[in-house]
Amino acid sequence: MSTSLKSQTMQEFADEMGQDLIPIKEGALVEVSIISKSRNKILVDVKGITLGIIPEKEFSSDINELKAGDKVLAYALCIENDDGYAVLSLKKADKERFAINLNQKFKDQEIISVRVKQANRGGLIVEYGSLEGFLPASQLSSSHYPKVGDNKDKILSKLNEMIGQSLKVKIINFDTQSNKLIFSEKAAGDTVLDEKIQSIKPDQKLDGVITGVVDFGIFVDVGGLEGLVHISEISWDKVENLRSMFRIGDKVEVKVLNIEDRKVYFSIKRLTDDPWLKMVKNYQVGQKVSGKVGKITPFGVFVELDNQAKGLVHISELSSEIKKTQSGKLEDLLTLGEKYEFMIKDIDLDNHKINLVLATEKASVNETKPEKTDNEEKKTKKTTKTKNDKSKS
Repeated sequence: MSTSLKSQTMQEFADEMGQDLIPIKEGALVEVSIISKSRNKILVDVKGITLGIIPEKEFSSDINELKAGDKVLAYALCIENDDGYAVLSLKKADKERFAINLNQKFKDQEIISVRVKQANRGGLIVEYGSLEGFLPASQLSSSHYPKVGDNKDKILSKLNEMIGQSLKVKIINFDTQSNKLIFSEKAAGDTVLDEKIQSIKPDQKLDGVITGVVDFGIFVDVGGLEGLVHISEISWDKVENLRSMFRIGDKVEVKVLNIEDRKVYFSIKRLTDDPWLKMVKNYQVGQKVSGKVGKITPFGVFVELDNQAKGLVHISELSSEIKKTQSGKLEDLLTLGEKYEFMIKDIDLDNHKINLVLATEKASVNETKPEKTDNEEKKTKKTTKTKNDKSKS
């Protein structure tokens, strides 16, 4: 009776468990729960049915992050050893385990640590466990970004110096089908950088040291905070060759221009007054000015005024006059190098622009005045006669 009940109970148990009666198969992945961890092995629970061990040689690269209570994927090496334990491997399960783990970290936007394996001209190949991903150079933090301009060989040389380093990053793209991983160091944030950015404000003057000279500007370090002085902010005059003006290590004074997306922009030219603003005080809207045609373009005419000021007559301001010419061309209305009279339409202080219109319909201020028409002559005589009659009375 007892034996029959026991057999029936076991049968019921077997029917209930089905394929799960044997919770793992050799060579398969299984989720286990960590019970304890020591220096040379990890004891795990396998689906509440049996115990397993993970020997030290089968540890994974992220072993230090694992703790009791964690659930992880493991690879079944042996269903049961001589001591009755299942033997498992984290190392062999790394690829799938890391993929699942990374997908969750990607969703949670968690900061992780990766190791730089190699470099190319576009960025860094980095490792997270057994998986590899790409960290574009554009996603490096300001302290790691290679400031060598567009020289690809120099960029690669700087990136090669980072091989072996560990970086704090976030996953910004993860294709679970192909395991394509894209990381960003910038997205992970930089507390120190944020604190330094908060310590400065626009218009503040700072002393710095040049850390990089490129075609589009110079990089300047001010107490551990690096910013860019764009070539347009170097001088009020036109600048063509920065490398002839600056060297790495030169000391410069800069003015904080603005802070945008954790990037700092400086100016050197704004340390002094804008000479254009001083010069333009000599002009007013509605004022007639004499200027020489310096350049003719499809969108208008550039005019050289006194005091080296330049103005623009937009093509839309000339369309009616152009139609009066025989050819209907701008070049037949205004001649390059000739002087004409203009009137100031408006002055754009922010963009350093003086917008002009032709003051008269005459072709050139140097030309003789045209003779009056018969009607104009009659009007003049009539006006003169009226004035004379009034004076006699």
